[in-house]
Amino acid sequence: MPALPTIFISIASYCDSELPRTLDDCIQNSKHPENLRFGICWQYDQQQSVDIEKFKKDVRFQFVEYPIEESQGGTWARYKAQQFWNGEPYTLQVDSHMKFEPEWDRKLIHMMNKLPSEKPLITANSPVFWYDEQGCLHRDTAKGVPTHKLVDWRKQVGWTIWVDYGKPATQFPGRTRFITGNFVFTLGQWNREVPQDPGHYYWGEEWNLATRSFTHGYDLFLPDEIVVWHMLHRNGPPRRHWEQGQDVVNRKNEIAFERLRMLLFSDDEDEHKKLGRYGLGMMRTKRDYEIFAGMDLQNKKAHPDVFEGINPDPVTIKCEQDWERCITFEEFKNKDRAEDSID
Repeated sequence: MPALPTIFISIASYCDSELPRTLDDCIQNSKHPENLRFGICWQYDQQQSVDIEKFKKDVRFQFVEYPIEESQGGTWARYKAQQFWNGEPYTLQVDSHMKFEPEWDRKLIHMMNKLPSEKPLITANSPVFWYDEQGCLHRDTAKGVPTHKLVDWRKQVGWTIWVDYGKPATQFPGRTRFITGNFVFTLGQWNREVPQDPGHYYWGEEWNLATRSFTHGYDLFLPDEIVVWHMLHRNGPPRRHWEQGQDVVNRKNEIAFERLRMLLFSDDEDEHKKLGRYGLGMMRTKRDYEIFAGMDLQNKKAHPDVFEGINPDPVTIKCEQDWERCITFEEFKNKDRAEDSID
C-alpha cells in the first residue's frame, strides 16, 4: 500500500489536560502516523501544569503558546493554529479532547475521494465518548452518523444559530448545511481560502465558517461513519475563555455579532469590504447558500427540514412553494409544543 498524503491537524487548546491523551490517541490510531503534521495553539495556565514536552521534541508538531491571560478566545486560537499549515494536501480540525478510530486517516481520505465534488468538506457533530469510574472507555453509538438540527435562532444572541444532533443519517453520501468545529476534514487549501475569523468568539463561529466555506465552493458532507469522538465532560464543562469574566465575554460577543450581521444580514457592499478575507467567497452567492440550506436570512426563517434535521439533497429549496413553508424559530417551537400537547 502506498503511503497516504500528508494531513495537517489543527488544534486549539485552552489549558486542557486531555490534550496529551488526544495527541497520543490520534497518532496511535492512524494508519500512517509519519504523514501527520500538527499545528497547535496552546493556551496554558502557569498554575496548572500539563506535560506536553515530548510533543515539542517531535518534528511533526509545531506549537504557538500563550498564557491564558493573553488568550483572545477559541476562534482566535483556531486561527493561530491554522497558520502552521504548510501546503499539506489535507487538513483536519478537531478539539483537544477527542478519541480516534483505528485507521481514521485512511478512512477519511477514502471517504473524500468518493465524494461527487471538487472541493469536498466532511463535518459532523461528533458523538461523545467518556470514561467511567473504573477508567473504562465508552462511546455513544446510538446516534449513528448524526445529522445537524437547528435548535435555536433568536435575537437575544445576535441572531446566531445553535445546532444540535439530529436523527441518524440514512443516505450516504449525505449533504449537510452546517459545520461543527470539533470535526472538519477537507482540502489543506481551506486554511488559506477560509481562515478562521479571529474577530469571532463562540456564538456564530461555526455558521460563519459554513457560509464562507460554501460560498468559496466547498460542498459540505457528513462522514460515512464516525471516526472521531468528542469527550463528554461528566464532571462539568472544560475550562474555556469565558472564565475571563462576563465583561470580556460581552465585549467579544458584541464584536462577533456585528461581524456576523455584516456577513449574513447586510447587503451593504462597503460593510462586506470591511470583512476583507473573512467575508463570503466569490464562487457562490449568499442566495445560493440560502437555497442550499433552506434559510431565509433576511426574514430569519427556515424550512422545516432545517429544524427537523433532514439534510439537503442536493438543495433544500426546490421551488417557490418551499420558501412559503419557511417559518421562524418561535413558530416552529410553538408548533412543536402544540403537537406534544395533542400526543
